[in-house]
Amino acid sequence: MGAPELSRRRERSISRPLSMSRAAAVGVAAVALIASVGVAAASPGSASGQTRLAAKGSSTPLPSLGWALPAAPVGRQLGWLVGAVRRPPIPAAVLRAHFDAAFLEHVSPRTFNAALAGLHLSGAWRIVTIDATTSPGELAVNVLAGPTRFGVEISVDAKGLIDGLLVQPVPAVPSPPRSWQALDAKLSALAPDVGFEAATLSSKGSCTSVHVLSPSTARPLGSLFKVFVLGALARAVRAGTLSWHESVALQANLTSLPSGVLQVEPVGTEYTVAQYAELMISSSDNTAADRLAALVGRGAVEAQVRRWSSHVSLDTPFLRTRELFVLKYADYPRYADAYLALSPKARDGYLGRVVDKVPLSAIHLSQAELVSPRQIGDIEWFASPSDLCRAFAGLYADAHGSSLAPIATAMSLNDGGLGLNPLTWPQVWFKGGSETGVLTLGFLARDRSGKVVVVVALLSNPRGSLDEATVATELLSIVRGAFRLVD
Repeated sequence: MGAPELSRRRERSISRPLSMSRAAAVGVAAVALIASVGVAAASPGSASGQTRLAAKGSSTPLPSLGWALPAAPVGRQLGWLVGAVRRPPIPAAVLRAHFDAAFLEHVSPRTFNAALAGLHLSGAWRIVTIDATTSPGELAVNVLAGPTRFGVEISVDAKGLIDGLLVQPVPAVPSPPRSWQALDAKLSALAPDVGFEAATLSSKGSCTSVHVLSPSTARPLGSLFKVFVLGALARAVRAGTLSWHESVALQANLTSLPSGVLQVEPVGTEYTVAQYAELMISSSDNTAADRLAALVGRGAVEAQVRRWSSHVSLDTPFLRTRELFVLKYADYPRYADAYLALSPKARDGYLGRVVDKVPLSAIHLSQAELVSPRQIGDIEWFASPSDLCRAFAGLYADAHGSSLAPIATAMSLNDGGLGLNPLTWPQVWFKGGSETGVLTLGFLARDRSGKVVVVVALLSNPRGSLDEATVATELLSIVRGAFRLVD
């Protein structure tokens, strides 16, 4: 479950499976001229292989998820495409080595190179999200080329040749509200249940509210819950029980479903703790979240919720994404009803004894099942806007410790499409979430004067779905307006 950063299909733990058209297509947007940066690919298991891009005129490296591309053919082809953007035109013979014949019948080398030349003007690609299906043949990523953000979908045939490719810009964000009154009106029109807080952080790291709507009411979070997992992880690193550079293997019993990419990687593949954290936050990778939550322990995550939230009872026991999938989509409502009939203490035992033993193959997600909200008031993760402001503030304080710098990398890799002016706001953090009937966004940004602002917006509708095609862009516009109004 994760945040819909607008051009992504879904970043969510209750995720509609990625369904990509097999029709060969290349969509190209008009793009702005920006400075070119460099890209390098690396093996997935090495911390030293993480892609870092050096911005022109700056020695500060920009993180990319190029290191996380799957070793499967679709990952290798996307890695090739990332490099191809830097060196058009591509000879026809090279294109024939990467695309299947049917694709090139629809998109000639001349047409492809014309499109590639336009993309080249925007600069090198920095991958900030990765989504895969449970099949290794398709990927969807968000890339940034300077300030330009667009989505890329790619699929390969049985021979590993590209048979589908779509490159498209993110949807335009509407003009932001210019007053708190206008913001409240726009926000309240998006969903029946709304929570909001815009706050500044004091020198001691506490939240000082500037504008709120139901700031103390707990609401379902979607993948915004992953900030609590990151907080528990940071605490374990600070205590010395874990290290960011420690390698941890994927486990079959902790493999979840999309969003994310780790669900298609072989069991036993190793990643560092820092790499899991990057994927958990930037791509809302559910398998990464479950692996980290298991690594620190359920009790440690619940203890972290207790430190930041006034609603820990609603998150006890603290669910993993795979468990939520089972409860809602495996022989529903069998496991859900049994779980809800138990006390919180007994529920913990039921998860380990029953739910965690249900195979992924028993989870059946269909478009029909995802049309309406399913028990978002009972089986979810919960917090209020004020709780989440404390969580962002806590992570921000942690990130300033020398041993906890990877927190800032994970939180800032993907800005969720907010698009604040980097000259005014040089640091932007993001995490959000969604499920049918739930949409949440959480941001922290520091302006050039050093002022730190947190904006949290929580929408939910227990009786109907939210039209993310319109609601997500409207909500992002509202958040962008809040940063302007606070500033």
